[in-house]
Amino acid sequence: MDTQRVNSYGIVGSIYANYIIQSMALIVLMQFSGDISKQLNTDLIGLGFVASGIGIGKILLMFIGGLLSDKFGRKPFIYIGMACYAIFFIGMTFCTDVNIAFCLAIVVGAGNSFLDTGSMPTLTECFPGSAGSASVLIKAFISIGSLILPFIVTFFYKNQLWYGWAFIGFTTYLIINGLCLLPKQFPHKDTAIRGNVDAENYFIGKPNFQFEGILLIIMGFTTTATFVIIWQWLPAIATQGVNMSDIEAKQLISYYSSASIISVFVTAYIVKRFLKPINCIIILPTLSALVLILFYFNITPLMCLITAIGMGFTAAGGVLQLTLVVMQQMFPARKGLAVGCMYTLSGLSFFIIPRVVPKLAKIDVSYAILTDFSMAFLSAVLGLIVYLRFTKVIDMKKI
Repeated sequence: MDTQRVNSYGIVGSIYANYIIQSMALIVLMQFSGDISKQLNTDLIGLGFVASGIGIGKILLMFIGGLLSDKFGRKPFIYIGMACYAIFFIGMTFCTDVNIAFCLAIVVGAGNSFLDTGSMPTLTECFPGSAGSASVLIKAFISIGSLILPFIVTFFYKNQLWYGWAFIGFTTYLIINGLCLLPKQFPHKDTAIRGNVDAENYFIGKPNFQFEGILLIIMGFTTTATFVIIWQWLPAIATQGVNMSDIEAKQLISYYSSASIISVFVTAYIVKRFLKPINCIIILPTLSALVLILFYFNITPLMCLITAIGMGFTAAGGVLQLTLVVMQQMFPARKGLAVGCMYTLSGLSFFIIPRVVPKLAKIDVSYAILTDFSMAFLSAVLGLIVYLRFTKVIDMKKI
């Protein structure tokens, strides 16, 4: 195995390791809610206020991070992201003021932005011939972090250990990972994505950022909204729509999460061997739309289960990441900008959806399903339009 490839594996390994911590940081406040609420002298509402800072930091700095990443390279912003997480973990360990905790949450949101805008382009630059697979696999490591953290929390509570040791442990993990990444030489930031054929220049026309670029950015919102609605509201739909018990309804999310993890590896294999990312960003949203329209016309306990598995597999298995790969293929010199724009819209869906869907669900739970169908259908339509432009400006045999 050549030195450059070994170096790339080392870089990508560190990036995946960071995403385990990233996923933990986004939910750790609520997981340790009892101890942290006491320390901050607040309640769950106050803790929710603190946690909202994460979204603010993420939305405000994602676009800027993308521009700076394109200008100065990827490595500095991965380190800035890791430093933000370390500041958050150490700061929260000793913080006793809600407002300061809110500022720390903004810092971790900023860290999320900088880590994404440094890491996502790096994955495609390390493995330009397997960009789709490398990007989709991030979802698996995000899921790993979300699965591990509850076990860590349970261990600390059962053994009556101070939660701060967990935060110090997470910081130590980041420091070790940072030291491992330090000697690695990153690929050039203008490395273009290519297929199995060694073809750097696959353009036969000039992509238009003001058209297909904008459509792909909008897909950052629609593809995220498609899985967020089911992820957040399927239990409520199940309890209100078919009188499913609370425990059974919450178990649906376990099926959803399991399907999403399986989907990550299946999708990674498919885009490596059979289909291109541009094909998948049409096929997967179309399958999501099909599942949702069937659910809309047949809201039963069995369909709740089928929807949980179907949406986990089609909507939560990496559509957003594949959409990002397509955008980076079309605009290889603006990969950081692509991440910044698309993930800003993705973050915006986390802000808007919880404010819109509950009002619709109050009227009729089927409206929540219909809204989700609309998002999936719009994603498929936008993907199809992008595909038509994609085939006019890119030689499909060279990617």
